[in-house]
Amino acid sequence: MNDLKSLLKDVEITDEKEVSRKPGEKPFATEIFYKIDDIFNGKLHVRKSNNAMYLSVISKIPFNWKSLVGNMKFAGKLIDSAGGILWLQETDNTINIDLQYIQKYLKELKDKENKK
Repeated sequence: MNDLKSLLKDVEITDEKEVSRKPGEKPFATEIFYKIDDIFNGKLHVRKSNNAMYLSVISKIPFNWKSLVGNMKFAGKLIDSAGGILWLQETDNTINIDLQYIQKYLKELKDKENKK
């Protein structure tokens, strides 16, 4: 799991756990929970069978991702967005690019809100 945590650079890791489909079953994924400043948090979900990585992003700023993602340029693949939650499929090479991009985007959004 330390290798997975090393994928998240400049991110505060808040928890990690193995995930099973049902209690008592063998874990099918690892989840690493993170937060960045007081702007957003989420988890990195990594499947054991194929190492597919999914990044959830939960914004602390109230808005709906769905109306914004059309104009955003993610390095990973957009899976879903609703309310303040965003899901991206990532690779080792795209995860930190997207985390930095989202952090910059949300900081700018927060600064605009504070100026109002």
